[in-house]
Amino acid sequence: MESEVLHAIEALAPRLRDAAAQADEERQLADDTVAALRDAGTFRVARPARFGGEDASIRTHVEVSTAVAAIDGGAGWCTALWNGSSWITSLYPEQAQEEVWGAEPDALVSGTLKPAGTAERVPGGYRVTNGAWSYATGIGHASWGLAAVELDGGPAWLLLPRAEFEVVDEWHVAGMKSTGSNRFVVRDAFVPDHRVLWLDRMVAGDNVTSATAATYRAAFVPSLVTMITGPLLGLGRAALAHVVDAAVSKGIAYTGFDRQRDSAAFQLLVAEAAAAIDSAELLAHRAADLLDRHAAEATYPSDLLRARCRADASVATRHVTRALESLLYAHGSRGFADSSPLQRIWRDANVAARHGMLLPQVNLELYGAALVGAENTVSPLL
Repeated sequence: MESEVLHAIEALAPRLRDAAAQADEERQLADDTVAALRDAGTFRVARPARFGGEDASIRTHVEVSTAVAAIDGGAGWCTALWNGSSWITSLYPEQAQEEVWGAEPDALVSGTLKPAGTAERVPGGYRVTNGAWSYATGIGHASWGLAAVELDGGPAWLLLPRAEFEVVDEWHVAGMKSTGSNRFVVRDAFVPDHRVLWLDRMVAGDNVTSATAATYRAAFVPSLVTMITGPLLGLGRAALAHVVDAAVSKGIAYTGFDRQRDSAAFQLLVAEAAAAIDSAELLAHRAADLLDRHAAEATYPSDLLRARCRADASVATRHVTRALESLLYAHGSRGFADSSPLQRIWRDANVAARHGMLLPQVNLELYGAALVGAENTVSPLL
């Protein structure tokens, strides 16, 4: 199934590339782009099998969003976040999953991890009042929203249908413009108990049970962090391919080189970038494979291994952004022209790299503390 989806995505390349610049300008993917990705099976891989999905492995999550991002970074980021949100939704009780996908098998889910808003306990669930959640990727195309809140029992994710929230258009940023990562607001909504997912329990490994398909047993936080490396890998691939292809006919200004490819200095820059991108893939895939292996065995990785997965994601991301710097030097100032895809790749990658779950100063400190056996005072999200 994975290879079929990857081939279908590859076939969409001309169509998605043609739409990318306009989506960047309009700050949201076109409905046609989302429909094309849906029809290719891009979002189906992340759904449970009983709703027509594929129960995809974490590695598959990464490879699918990589393939999309190699064509269009914004579409790849949306793919990673929508599929990640579907994976989260698959951890809810079956009643909640039935409400999401029973009537609408292709329903997309979007949300954020940072708690906001207020909710009070009422009979049968919680009532949310005055909640607002920013940076919800692709929320404009989502039928459901995941809203993180602090409840009396701890932090939780509440699952809300589109009718119970409004989207505020405020996504004006330097990169990843087409992701439409706007704020969604809940004025007053009742959330039944079966649509509440307790975050601290997931972080503690409560989802690691033989009662579910293997992928839903993967360690919660490291899996989500690893999933969002996929778009960075795709952006790195796309930039490398563009620069190498152009080197056949593009010269180097103020030198005797009519073709960049003939310059040893250019070759070194490209080789350095390619090696960095290869290293990024190795790290991201190592993390995904570790998570999948433990999920298959229904075992919970140690603190050290979970911290290493987060570190792998950060270092992989940093490899990609540094590779892009080398590639833009190699290609030259033409890469910053509005007509060049390189400038959008550069913007998209550098904005994505600043996602809070990918920050190296956080993830490496977590890993360092685990390595030396120190107390984790950085984040409970390990």
